[in-house]
Order: sequence, then C-alpha cells, then structure tokens
Amino acid sequence: MTEYKPQPVPIFIGIAIAIVFLALGIAVWVEGPGRGWSRDTRIIIELSLLAGLLISIILVKYFEAVVLRIASMRAARWLAQYDWKRQAHGGAGRATPSQEGDLGRPDALRNALRERHGRRWRYRDRWVVVAGDESIVKRLAPGLVRSGYTISGNTVLLYAKQTGDQLDTSWLDQIRRLRRRRPVDAVVAVVRTHTSGNRPFDAERTAQRLVRHTRALRWAAPAYLLNVTEVGSETPGPDEAIGCTWSNARLGPDEFIASLRGVSDELADAGVVRLTKDLTDRYPAELSHHIAQYGSALSDLVTQIGRSRIWRSAIHGVLFTPLFKERAAGESEAETEGGEGNTIGQRTVWQTIADHSRRIHGRRVGFSLPTAAALAVTACVAFWIAGTFFSGFTNRATIQAAADTVAKLSATQDRTQAALTLDSLQKQLDTLEVRQRDGAPWTTRFGLNRDAKLFAALWPGYESGVGRIVIAPIREKLEQRLQQLASLSDAEIASGGDAQVKSAYDTLKTYLMLARPEHANAAFLTPQLIATAAPARPLNSPLSEGAWQDLRQHLIAFYANHLGQRVTAGSTSLAIVPDALLVSATRQTVIGVRGIQNSIDTIYQQMLDEAKPKYPPVSLATLLGDISSRGLFSTTATVPGVFTRAAWDERISKAIDEASEQRNVAGDWVLSDTPKEASLGTRTSATPTASLKAELRQRYFDDYARAWQLFLNSIHWQPTPTLSGTVDQLTLLADPQRSPLVALMNVVVYQAGAGATAQSLSDALISKAQQLVGAEESPKGTSFGVRDPSKIAQPQNTAPLATAFGPLLRLTGSDLAAGGAGNGNAAAQIAATGDLSLARFLERVTAMRLKLQQIMMGSDPDAMSRAAAQAVLQGKTSDIADSRDYASRVAASLGEQWAGFGQLLEQPLDQTWQVVLQPASSSLNDTWRTAIVADWDKSFGGRYPFADSDNDASLPEMARFMRPDSGVITQFVTSQLAGIVERQGDRWVPAQGANHRALTVDPAFLAALNKLMRVSTVLFPSGDAHVRYELRAVPTPGVTDMKFVLSGRELHYFNQKEEWTPFVWPGDAMENITHVEWQTEQGGLRSALDRQGRFGLIRLLERATVTPQDSARYLLAWKPDQSLGIPLSVQLRSEAGAGPLDVLALRHFTLPTRIFVTGPAKAAQKQASSKGTSFGAPPKGTSFGASAGPPPLPPAAIAAAKHAAMPLPHGVLPEVE
Repeated sequence: MTEYKPQPVPIFIGIAIAIVFLALGIAVWVEGPGRGWSRDTRIIIELSLLAGLLISIILVKYFEAVVLRIASMRAARWLAQYDWKRQAHGGAGRATPSQEGDLGRPDALRNALRERHGRRWRYRDRWVVVAGDESIVKRLAPGLVRSGYTISGNTVLLYAKQTGDQLDTSWLDQIRRLRRRRPVDAVVAVVRTHTSGNRPFDAERTAQRLVRHTRALRWAAPAYLLNVTEVGSETPGPDEAIGCTWSNARLGPDEFIASLRGVSDELADAGVVRLTKDLTDRYPAELSHHIAQYGSALSDLVTQIGRSRIWRSAIHGVLFTPLFKERAAGESEAETEGGEGNTIGQRTVWQTIADHSRRIHGRRVGFSLPTAAALAVTACVAFWIAGTFFSGFTNRATIQAAADTVAKLSATQDRTQAALTLDSLQKQLDTLEVRQRDGAPWTTRFGLNRDAKLFAALWPGYESGVGRIVIAPIREKLEQRLQQLASLSDAEIASGGDAQVKSAYDTLKTYLMLARPEHANAAFLTPQLIATAAPARPLNSPLSEGAWQDLRQHLIAFYANHLGQRVTAGSTSLAIVPDALLVSATRQTVIGVRGIQNSIDTIYQQMLDEAKPKYPPVSLATLLGDISSRGLFSTTATVPGVFTRAAWDERISKAIDEASEQRNVAGDWVLSDTPKEASLGTRTSATPTASLKAELRQRYFDDYARAWQLFLNSIHWQPTPTLSGTVDQLTLLADPQRSPLVALMNVVVYQAGAGATAQSLSDALISKAQQLVGAEESPKGTSFGVRDPSKIAQPQNTAPLATAFGPLLRLTGSDLAAGGAGNGNAAAQIAATGDLSLARFLERVTAMRLKLQQIMMGSDPDAMSRAAAQAVLQGKTSDIADSRDYASRVAASLGEQWAGFGQLLEQPLDQTWQVVLQPASSSLNDTWRTAIVADWDKSFGGRYPFADSDNDASLPEMARFMRPDSGVITQFVTSQLAGIVERQGDRWVPAQGANHRALTVDPAFLAALNKLMRVSTVLFPSGDAHVRYELRAVPTPGVTDMKFVLSGRELHYFNQKEEWTPFVWPGDAMENITHVEWQTEQGGLRSALDRQGRFGLIRLLERATVTPQDSARYLLAWKPDQSLGIPLSVQLRSEAGAGPLDVLALRHFTLPTRIFVTGPAKAAQKQASSKGTSFGAPPKGTSFGASAGPPPLPPAAIAAAKHAAMPLPHGVLPEVE
C-alpha cells in the first residue's frame, strides 16, 4: 500500500497571497500616474504592500488553521452520521491491533485513522495520553496497554509503558512524529488512593510521570487527574463523568475544595435517591464519602504538581471513575477478547476530557527547531520591515540634503556663502566616505543604502566648486611666485641660503602636485597651500578673520587629502593644467641652484668618488704594456681608472649591489619628466631594489662605453712624408707580434668583457659552433650558412657592453660579439660585415707594404709611382685603390660612434696613397698649366670679356676651348681625370668613391669648370656661338620714342602696343654695331650707348640694371642721361638660361693654375675643414664625452651632467649658461 503524502497547503496559500499582492503592486505602479500619484507616493505604497505581503506570509499558518477548522467542522458532521449508522448496525467502534496484522503501531494507528477520516485523519480525533500504573490502566481500558493505543469514539487513547523510572519514549516519539504540530490534546494521570499511610496520593511520582511524558512529546498538553475508586461490584446505573474541570491555568486551593464539596453534596443527594431505588447502586454515595474524605489530599496533590520545579504541569481537571473488583483472569480475558468490555463503560470519561481539552491549548517545551525558526524569522522580518521604512526615510533625507547643498553651491555668487556651502558639501562627502570605508549605520542599510552612488553624484559638483572657490586663487598665487623665481638669477636665489632654495623647490613641487595628482602628498601639500593665504577673505564677509582662516584650512585640507586619492578612482578633474614654459624655466633655475637632479645621481657619484683614488687614469702606454706605439699613433687622452674591467670586477659591481640593497631611491619627478620604475598610484614612487641596481648598472656601462669611445677616437696617426718612412710604419703595423694596433684591439676586447657572465660567453661559443656545423652540413642547392633560426642557441644573459663595443668586437671576431647579437639587428650587422676583419685588414696593409717596397726598390721610384697613380686617376683598377677602399669600408663599419678610431685605420693606407700620388699630382698640375692654362692666357689675355679692354675675344677660339663635348678643357678632364672628376649633367663633381682624401681637388678648379660648362651650354649649343633671345619695350613716363639697334636688327617703340622682337647674338651682320636712340617729352632725339664689335651687346648689358622677373624673363634698365633720371627699360627672355646675360659670367674670368691642392696649402685646407669635428684629446679635466655628432641633450641632462663624475665633452654644453 502506497503511503499517503499530505500536500503542503501553506505553500499554496502563500503563492495565492503573493499573486494578489504582486497584482496590486503592478496596478499601483501602472495606474498611479493616472491618479496623480507622484513617484515617491507610489514607492511608499509599494513598500506598504511589501510589508503587508511579509506579514501575510508570516501568518500563513494561521490561515491554514482557519481553513482546516472549517474543513474539520464539515468532517465532524459526516462522522456523526457515520457513527450513528454504524451503531445502528451493531458495529464496533474500535480498531484493535489484532485487526492490523503484523503492522507496527504507528502504521496500524495511521491506517486505522485513515480508514475512518481519510487524508485529514491527524486532527479529526482528540488524542489523549493515559499515564498511570499498568495494572490500573489495564482495568480502565482493556487492550490499551498491549497495543499502545485504542480508539474510543472520537478519542484516541494512547499509552506508553513505564518500567520503573524508564518510560517507553520511542512510542511517544513516534506519536510526536505522527502529529508534529500538536502531538496530543490532553494527558490523563491516573492516580489511586492509598488507604494505608499518611499520604493517600504520591504527588512527586505523579508530577515526574507527567514531566517525562512532556519531555518525550516536547509538548505540554493540558493535564487531568483521574482518581480511581474501588467499587465492590458493577452497578446498573448509567456511565457518568464525575468531577470538576476548569479552563484557567491555575485554580486556588479554596476554590478547588469548594468545588469538590459541591460535587460531594450533589453525589450524596443523588446516592440517597439511587439507594432508595436500588440498594446495590452504592457508587454515588461511596464516591461522595470518598471526596469528602480525601478532598483536601486531592487539593494538595493538584497544588504540588503545579508547583514542581521541573516543568510545571497545568492541571485543568480532576475526575473520578469507579474501579470494580477484578474478575477472575479467564473471565477477564474472555471479556476482553469478546467485546469492548470496560471501554464502553469508561467512554464518557474520555469523551469529557477530550471535549474539555478543546478549550485549552498546549504549548511546546524544550528546544524546538520549528518554533525557534519561526520566532527568528518573525523577528527578522519585523526587524527588516521596520529597518526598511526607517532606512528609506533616512536615506531620502540624506539625498535631499545633498541635492539642496549642490544646488545652493552652483547658484551662490557670494564668496563667503559659497565657501560655507562648499564646507557643508565637504562634510557630507566626508560622511559618505567614512561610511564606505567603515560601513554605513544600520539605520541606513536594509538594501536602500546609496552612499557610493550619492558620493559619485556629488563629486562633480564638488570638483566644480572647489576649482572655482579654492584652486583658482591658489593657482594664481603659485604662478606669481614661480614667475618671480624664474626671473631671478641663480646667484640671487642662492644668496638667500638653503631656506630660500628649499622654498623655491617646495613651491615648484606644490604647483606640480596640483597638476599631477598621482604625486600628491597631503602631509606636504596642506601646509604649502595654507601658506599661500588664498583664497583671501572678502572685505564684506560676515565671518571674522579667525573664522575665515579656520574655514579656509578645512577646505584646503579636504582638497589635499582627496587630490591623490581620486586618481585611483579614475577621476583627474581636480588636476590643473600647468604652464609648461613656466615649469621648465623654474626647473632650470632650481636645478642650477641645487646642482643635482635626483638622488640616483648622488648614489652614482658617491660610488665613483669612492673608487677613484684606488684606480688612477690609464694611458695608452699603460694599456699596451711592453709594446710601444711610438712612430705609429699616439694620444694624450686617458681612460678613467673607474671605467676599466679591473675596477668593475674588484669594486664597482660590489658597490652597485650594496647600494641597491641598502637604499631605496625615489626619482625626483619635480625636476625631471623622465618616467621612473614606479607605479603611478603611489605618492612616493620608491624605486625597487632590482630597478635601482639595473639603473646604476646601465648608467655605469653607458659612461664606460663613452669613456672608451672618447679615448679611442682621440688616437691619431703620426704621418710621415717619405716613402721609406711609410714602409717602416706599415711593416710594424702589420706584424702580428709587434703591432701596437693588434695589442690595442686585444685590450679593447678584454675591457669590453666587463660585466659579461660566464653564461653569456658559453652561449656565444655554442652559437658559433652551431654556425660552423650548420655551414658544413648545409645540403646541396641551399645557401651557405642558412639554417633554422630556432635551432641556434640564444644567449640568456649577454654582455652589457657587447652592443656599445659591437663594431670593434665584430672586427676582431670576438665571442662577445656573438653574445651581444641577441636581436635581429645585431645578427644582420654580423652578416653584413662578415668579410671585414682585423686580420684581413692587416693582410691589406702587408700587400701595400710589399707594393711600396717594389716601388722603392725600382730603378725610377718616381716614374713607378706616377704610373700607379695615373691608372687610378684615369679610373682604372689598382691594388692600391682596392686596399684603400677596403680600409674605408672597415672604418665605415665602425659607425659614427667610433669614427675617430675608424680614421686611425684609414690613415695608414691614405698616407700610402698620398706618398704614391704626390709625384703624380704635381706632374698633372704642371701638365694643366702648360697644356691648357698657358694656351688660354695666350688666346684670351687682355681681351674682353676676360679683361677690361677694347679688344674682343675670338668666339671661335672660345668655342675651341669651351665646347661642352669636344672642347679642349672637356677632353683634358675626361682623359686625364676620369677617376677623380665625373660629369653629372652640366656639372663636374668629384667621382663617387674617388680618393679625394689623398688627392684634394682644388675647389676653385671645380668652380671654374662648372662656370665654363654653364656658359658654354648657353653660348655654344651646337658648337658655334648662337644665342637666341627676345626683347620687348617697357612703357616709361616721359619717353615718347625708343630704338635699339642690335646685331643688324632693331627694336623701335613709340608708345604703341608692346611686342616681343626676336634677336640672335652675335648675329650675321657685317657690322656689329650696338646703337640706342630715344626721345623725351622735353627734348628731341638723343643717341647714346653706342658700341661696336661682336661683344657690343654684352658691353651694353653690362651697363644695364638687371632685375629677374621669373625664371625666363629679366627687366633691363639704363639711365643714359643722369640729369633727367628717366630710365630706358626693356624685357628680355631667352630660350635657354639667361641668354646673353650668361656671358657676363666670363667677365674677368681666369683659369685656375692647379688641379690638386698640394703641400702647405693642402694641410691648411684640411685643418680648416676639420674645425668643429675633432676627435682629438678632450680639454684638461675631461674624462669622457659623447661621440661625434650626438643628438642634442635636453637641458635637464646637461644641468645634471655638470655635477657628474665625468663631465660632457667640449662642445656639448652651450656657450652661454
């Protein structure tokens, strides 16, 4: 049989209530605006409905009780009809355990009641627990002790056996589980009168028995005392319930005794009447006597049970029932099995107790989870409802007050009132901030707290107000002070002592904190802002001076405390926009006075100062040791001892480790915009230990590299002008055992290994081995050395100087170069310079030495030198040129930073080239003078336009010399100087890759060539002199007629429309006459500027004032009559260039007497060209500097470098400081 599971009626009731209230809430919110309800009104109604919903859910159990009460009344009527019909058919009204088979007592009781009442079986009958001695209970309710329950009418009698002091609590616990809400309706304690002894009733035992039942059931049901009396034999009288009951909790002893006396009197009267009818009906009379005899004892029993110290039992009635003498055992059992026996006789007593218990409700005792949970939930809900209402009103008042303050602040114009309103807003913001940090009061919570959103809504208003009321006056004051500081000189500020310097620094720091809130420090900023005395007290302010100062301090303190905090919240509108020029000027002033930029410089400077005494400067001779560089190269510069590998290994590295471990350095952001290794959210960006160590190392190695760059770039070659001296120098330079260059490069490689770890060196060796193996194992058809880059071991920790010394290391083939090639650029440089090495350079030097020895050992050294040089000058290949080109590529591979040292590598081969070319250059100059210059002077000396003379130069002779393609000069240059000079368009330029450092072409020679080329292109376009041009008269006030006669053609203008007239120079007329006529308004016809000859036009143009109008037109003006001052103006335009005007470039022109600069003139020219780009020794006291041509340093870096261990090189610092 499937167990029946009751449906959760409270859930359905709660769902129905929730639906009703939800419908009401939606209706209020939707229909409210139509009825004129405001939003606040609708919210209040919604909250009221919510409270009603919560209260209804709390009382859902009571609603269930009402529903069940109505259902039980209907069921009672049906049961009454059912019992009447059953009795009419003689059916039994009791279910016994024997009818239930082997089912357990709880299941048997459940099934029996379910058969009678259906699913509402739990609370249809009254459940009464009988507590008493087993022998008495057996006689009162036969079968109850054996089965544990019996059903008598509408009453379910229950009994739990008790052995000694042990009660059968398991059966009572099962009863409690069957009826959890109300386990039983009444408890009947059966007591028996003890005729022997002084105590007819055992009150203590009865009280304990009631307490045990209460504990087991966890329910204190109304208790009744059933006093049994011994009766001799059964009486034929009706079954009556005799006794007294009461509904109140307690009944006084006097009232109880009076009630018993009344019952006794009534029984006495009834007993007499019944005795007169039947002498055997003695029970009423005997009971009256019993009550009269033991009434006081019963009163004491009830009183003692009610006064028990352990869970008092409330007695609500005392009833009496007869107990007939026991029949024989067999007769009694037969009666029990055959029918209801005493059950029917006692039914009235049980029914009376059951009916009376309906008016009295029990209570739970002990710990009950449902009760505790219900009380806790009820308390929490009530507390939450009250808190929600209170919190709603409180938060509404807070929001309204804040809104009023913001509105008042934005509308107030009076400065005093605005400051007071801003202070009120600050207090509200401070309250909200404290609530967010420490927690809001309980009265503002309950899900309605809006402190965070309210703070965010108020903050823009505060930013606007504080910027207008507080920050604007303070910013004006600070900028005035900064402008005053920027206008003072360093000496004027320093004259005020440390206090004035600190004041200037603090002012700048305060201004920058307002602009950069991430650096704001309230402890520093607050007194600085207060010291500005801004904002000033208005003259008409009702506040006293003290009250105003107190208000101002409050405003400034709140602003300073929140300036840096709001950066992390993503708001930076409190920051001002600084004046960059003013900040920069003030920084320079403060830096110049303080003499230091940040504290890292101090640590670095102290570290170097401590190491300097132990490591003196190192000279070139000290570095080379036993090998002397005398006769090859030298320098007066030295390397600071602190920038050597010995200093690094022995002291500097340890000093950096100690400094990084012992100190935390804060970058001075006030004096520099350089970002530091610090997070922006902090107020003092403390440099971590690792960052400080890395910065010190990087700075040291940068200075290390610069010191060695300056030293190596300062080394200069010692030239010798003789062939034998050059051979001796090359012999020593190329000797692997005695070469100072080899020794110097070994020293450089060793010094460049400072700071390199063993790991980086081993990685370099592995990488190099992989390159070799990969090159050998490359398959056919693949490029040599092309491998998978992923298979090349990458160094994990490269040498820190590998990048700076990379060009030199790659030239020597050092393993450090591979260790420094950790990126793609370095690898590409290694691949690009793979054929350039020091060993191959020395091989080239050896080849040049052998060549020079061959020339020197020959029969005519000068002739052999000229032959070798002539090949180069004519553009032919030569071993000497190839060697010089290789040296140039080696120098170029070193880059701009090592340009001075690259010149050292070029100069030996340049000197060799000069020694070889010196005779050739002198010979070529002589050839030029005798073959070209002499003929030129002979043909054009003393002739116009080359001289001031009436004799004109011959145009055919000029064409013979000056023709662009076939002229004498062009043929000489193309045949004799093809390797030195080349033609690019209409210009002659030094040939690309030409060795102009060894043979310096005279700039005057190139200028003369280009001038002749430019003129000849216009004058001799087709080989003969032929220049086409056009003239157009320009109207001039006062001139009525004007005529120009040129080369047989004329331009006649008499104030008609201007037209272009074509001309050709020198023209074809037999008489080349140049004639000008004009006529003015005041005078007649005049004539002037007459010239004869082919150069008459050129002579006329020479006297004109030429004004270019565009690229093709020129305005020519003459003033033949100075008294009138009226110019004669014409416009000229030509097909090419400036036409005949270009011939004027030949005025006083002479050919240069040399092609190459030789001797003292060449030395002077080199010295002049090298000014401003010198790689020589630095000024005295300078240890290192920047390489040639570095980018300009920022002013802050220059100011900091003034106080560094090694100052900047000469030329980097500005001239005026």
